[in-house]
Amino acid sequence: MQSAKSRTTMKYLMSAVALTIALSTPARAAQLVDYVVAVVNEDVILNSQLEEAVDSIKRQIRASGNTPPTDTELREQMRERLIMQEIQSQRAAQRGIRIGDEELNQALEGIARQNGMNLREFARALRSEGVDFLMVREQVRNELLTNSLRQREIDARVSVTDREIDAFLAKTRKNDQATEYRLEHILIAVPDGSTDDVRVAARAEAEQIRQAVIDGASFSQMAISRSDATTALDGGDLGWRTAGALPTLFADEVDDMSVGSVSPVIETGSGYNLIRLADQRGGQAAQLITETRARHILLQPNAIRDEYETRERAAELLDELKGGRDFAEAAREYSDDSGSANQGGDLGWQGPGSFVPEFEQRLAELEAKEISEPFETQFGIHIVQLLERRTRDSAEDIARNQARMAIRQRKIAEEYEDWLRRQRAEAYVELRSAPDLNLGERSEASSQPS
Repeated sequence: MQSAKSRTTMKYLMSAVALTIALSTPARAAQLVDYVVAVVNEDVILNSQLEEAVDSIKRQIRASGNTPPTDTELREQMRERLIMQEIQSQRAAQRGIRIGDEELNQALEGIARQNGMNLREFARALRSEGVDFLMVREQVRNELLTNSLRQREIDARVSVTDREIDAFLAKTRKNDQATEYRLEHILIAVPDGSTDDVRVAARAEAEQIRQAVIDGASFSQMAISRSDATTALDGGDLGWRTAGALPTLFADEVDDMSVGSVSPVIETGSGYNLIRLADQRGGQAAQLITETRARHILLQPNAIRDEYETRERAAELLDELKGGRDFAEAAREYSDDSGSANQGGDLGWQGPGSFVPEFEQRLAELEAKEISEPFETQFGIHIVQLLERRTRDSAEDIARNQARMAIRQRKIAEEYEDWLRRQRAEAYVELRSAPDLNLGERSEASSQPS
């Protein structure tokens, strides 16, 4: 029998993967009549997929203590979520983004470790709860695919200037930069090109929701039933964020809010928003910072060298370096990182957060002068050598680095929302209702690229 601790762990785990399973469940049993509920470019979403997603999200909402919206409302929300997932999957395929088994297994092992298990125990625990491990495995692959797509489409294009950091610090210096806020969010969306009447009605709806919350209604329940945001079915929960990682207009409001309070209606390009400060935490950031000085060689697939050949070349290059070849010379000759190649791959002294997580993790595993095995990030295949480490008191550097990360996170979030809207508008999406047995399927609406 499972212990109480084990049951608690699995209850938390099942809540976390409930939607994951819904979005990856295959068609229902053969005795149910299936039909297409949406055409997305050249692919389709079946009613069986949508029904499984709706059933699963209902269980998740009830487990959180909230009441699900009507089946009709849930179907509309989940169909849109499945459409956006399909659009992103298709875009990833167009970009040639694939997630290999090795990368997938590493991600699954990380999830298992977070739950205090190894991968075998994790798979067995899922199966004991009636969850198909292979479905979870494929959904994790899809999530990695989506993250990789976002990194290529959005993250790589986002930059932060020193002037932006200066302005951020000037505005927030009075506050503890370690303070984090947990917000709940409701959006009443206003499509681009809407008339004044539509905007007035949307604002009135937002004001009505705000008053209902002030009068005692649950904010998270209102988010589930009324919000147009992607976090609606999570009760509008935005998670823990620093003020700098929030959208600018939200950050301006949260400074004057107390825990439990609800903001006035906030107008943005997406529509009319409400936020509730669910919780707040913070403390003084540490003053000691560990910096690393490293150099690397970056190899990227290109028109004459595919991913397999690039990995092979990286392995050959590592053998040459271990055989005594000068690292700086090899970096100048082979590295595809134009910013560091001319300096022999030297990246200079860098603090925490300067590199993507995969790169920082490899650096953390190295001893001084040690050269890593080839490894991959969204930028390509790297070989890195740690030159030296140092620890110093650098409060100002910490503040600036935190500001840089906060601004970057905010920009990525805003750019990603805009990118999703553009992808949705440019895709061919045809919504279909249940088939008429006499006349065949009927389209509810269609949307084509302009």
